[in-house]
Amino acid sequence: MGLFEITDEKLQMFYHKAWLAANRGYVDPKRYPDLDRALYIYAEEHGCSYNEALVFAKTGKKTGRLEE
Repeated sequence: MGLFEITDEKLQMFYHKAWLAANRGYVDPKRYPDLDRALYIYAEEHGCSYNEALVFAKTGKKTGRLEE
C-alpha cells in the first residue's frame, strides 16, 4: 500500500465531498483539487483514463479498462 494509493472507496469519497460542496449539483473536478489529484492518481494506478476514473467515482460502475 503506497502513501498516495487511492482505493475505490477513497475516490468515491472525494467525489461525494465535491458533490456536497457543489450543493449537490454539477461537479467540475478541476475546481476541487483533492478530487482532481485523486482522479489522476487512480487513473495512473489502474491503467485507465481520467474520464473513466471520473465516471467510476460518480456512478460506481466500472467501464472500459477498469473492468479488466
